[in-house]
Amino acid sequence: MSSTNGASSLVDPRRWKALAFVGLAQLMVVLDGTVVNIALPSAQRDLGFSDADRQWVVTAYALPFGALLLFGGRLADRLGRKRTFQIGVIGFALASALGGASADTAMLLGARALQGCFGAMLAPSALSLVTVMFTAPAERAKAFGIWGSIAGGGAAVGLMLGGLLTQYLSWRWTMFVNVVFAVIAFSGAAITVREPARRHDHGRLDFLGIFLVTGGLGCLVYGLSRAESDGWNARITVSLLIAAGVALVLFVIAEALSKAPLLPLHVVWNRNRGGAYLSLGLAIVGMFGAFLFLTYYLQSVQGMSPIRSGAAFLPMVGGMLIGATQISARLMTRVRPRYLMPPGFVLGSAGMLALTRITVGGSYHTWILPGTIALGLGMGCAFMPAMNVATGGVDPRDAGVASAMVNTSQQVGGAVGTALLSTLALSATRSYSAKHSPDPVATSQQIAMLHTQAQVHGYITAFWWAAGLMLAAAIVSFALISFRVGVPMPSVPSVAAAVPTTAGSEVLAPVEQPTEILLPLHDAVPAHIPSPYNGDGVLIHGRVRDRDGAPMPLAAITAVSPQGRQVGRARSGADGGYQLGVPRVGAYVLIVAANGREPEASTITAREHSVRHDILLAERGRLAVTVHATDGSRIGGATLMLTDAAGDLLTSRRTGEDGTHTFRDLPTGPLTLAVNAVGHRPAALSITIEGHGTTRAELELHPAVRLSGTVRAWSTDSPLADARVMLMDGAGNVVATADSDPEGSFAFADLDAGEYTLIASGYPPVASAVRVDGRIDSRHDVQLGYPE
Repeated sequence: MSSTNGASSLVDPRRWKALAFVGLAQLMVVLDGTVVNIALPSAQRDLGFSDADRQWVVTAYALPFGALLLFGGRLADRLGRKRTFQIGVIGFALASALGGASADTAMLLGARALQGCFGAMLAPSALSLVTVMFTAPAERAKAFGIWGSIAGGGAAVGLMLGGLLTQYLSWRWTMFVNVVFAVIAFSGAAITVREPARRHDHGRLDFLGIFLVTGGLGCLVYGLSRAESDGWNARITVSLLIAAGVALVLFVIAEALSKAPLLPLHVVWNRNRGGAYLSLGLAIVGMFGAFLFLTYYLQSVQGMSPIRSGAAFLPMVGGMLIGATQISARLMTRVRPRYLMPPGFVLGSAGMLALTRITVGGSYHTWILPGTIALGLGMGCAFMPAMNVATGGVDPRDAGVASAMVNTSQQVGGAVGTALLSTLALSATRSYSAKHSPDPVATSQQIAMLHTQAQVHGYITAFWWAAGLMLAAAIVSFALISFRVGVPMPSVPSVAAAVPTTAGSEVLAPVEQPTEILLPLHDAVPAHIPSPYNGDGVLIHGRVRDRDGAPMPLAAITAVSPQGRQVGRARSGADGGYQLGVPRVGAYVLIVAANGREPEASTITAREHSVRHDILLAERGRLAVTVHATDGSRIGGATLMLTDAAGDLLTSRRTGEDGTHTFRDLPTGPLTLAVNAVGHRPAALSITIEGHGTTRAELELHPAVRLSGTVRAWSTDSPLADARVMLMDGAGNVVATADSDPEGSFAFADLDAGEYTLIASGYPPVASAVRVDGRIDSRHDVQLGYPE
């Protein structure tokens, strides 16, 4: 028998670095869906293409992307995920360089089409790499949180980046910038990405399926784009949509009869995955409506510049990041996807409803800011569990196709949203114009106002439809995703057995894919537990003790096979003794956990009918904290916060009247302790929790000084509202800014004592030197205006 710590051999230590480079490549693909939108007027002036051809700069990318995604997913399963990813990155970079150097319209459209083709290879292989690199539920939740932020927020970032590049460099740099991204992503992924060893699918390709699905989706995307310009009743539109329907029906029939289908139908017929794909598609339809019509509204109605209109989407991006990484990632391992996705989609629908309140002269902060924040939060909360469900529980050979279906639902949803909502908005605009025809004696300004009002009415109509589609996504996700779906066990090889080679080194051996197992949320193991030992197989027994040798009762011991299946489970008795059975001789991972103790994982090799394995569990740490002021007095009621190395909040408590508190049952290792108290500056301290004894920490809080004042008019001495007040420190750094309220008042809190410069503007700016001493409150009034 041998026993070693197997934690390190089970996961790739470079997986988080690999995620950064793979995510950068995915960001490049997502950005290109919108980064050229703001650059279109400049490109049109440069290359001289018509207004009719302008939409094809966008459609030429979406058309092959959406149509070839399934084929790209199957290539990833056939050639290998990493190899397909690298080919996609290189091809995308070359196509981008070609587009940036375009001499005419045909060259630009051809380059955009090539971008779509290589993007269809890159996107599914990238997502399937994330699926196989992160198998632990908690880590996978964080990884999908980052991925969901990229997928949801990349399009909004593209609008901002397109404005910056176009205004300060050239529209061509919206293409050339991809070469920079691609070089970094390719170089980093080549070093850090390690795909688990497996057999690639070398069977024949389903060329009939490729032809039918590519032709069907191509006709669908093209037909919807023609509906915007020619109308839904146009012969070309109807013909294309009928052809799309026929081709897709034939595709389903062909896949059902094929021995090596392009899309194994069980991937989408699964109720949970099908619900995830459908709800994602519906939500993307609505979200693309927000990008499209908000861009029109901000630039055409509000008169914003490209950079400002792009920056207006940043609150949405921030909401997505918070929703995905701070809300959904923390809840996904505890709350079922069925109870995460619908509230997220409902919140997104509420954000869309806020956007229906826009007016011709409305303010960005009144409805657009809260609406975009709600939309971002909702999508961030919903996208990550949806992607997890959509890619979970599939055979490794189908992982690329399952990932491709996620991207297909997004791309097809985006194409449908652009065409459908544009047509609805245009119809509403024409209807409003017909009902509100201008008076024959109306001035040109009045006519222009009616035209603008008609446009805004069309945008509002599109937002209403988008809100309804997001609400439909919530209903679909709640109705189709089973309430029995909990936190999924890894749906890809989750344990790599360390096997010795002839040279004595260790390599990751390929493992079989287990059947999908779903964990109930009330426990960390399945409800159906194999009996500890019934006389069959190999007996593993021993005692669980603490570092002092005392027995540890009620410790949970779980045996897991190299394929990731639980094969035995037991609890220790009052004397710390345990016994459990495993089916046969071989290597197993033994996982032990007990309240108040650090969990332990080790590899054990069962070579006989009975193997003894004793376990020592380290005590979880304690931390005693004392908080006092600069004068030495203890501060009671101070809020203490502990975060781990990843920045996640572990716990928060308040100090007692004596200014102290002791944390118990803490994980060992580095933590960050932060403290905040009323009337004092917050403070933070890095600490290391040991596995024995009590760690002690003492924090001193400095008083928080507050500076306030009133802005008044020079001539009348009356208070001035909405004056911008800026506070700078002695080094010229901006410490804080504020706007005066209706009473002319402003205030800056939480300041250090020292010399500052106060600048107020709104009339000719006024600058004055201010000294903030150690008193809690300081005051300085400002007068603005021209002295008489």
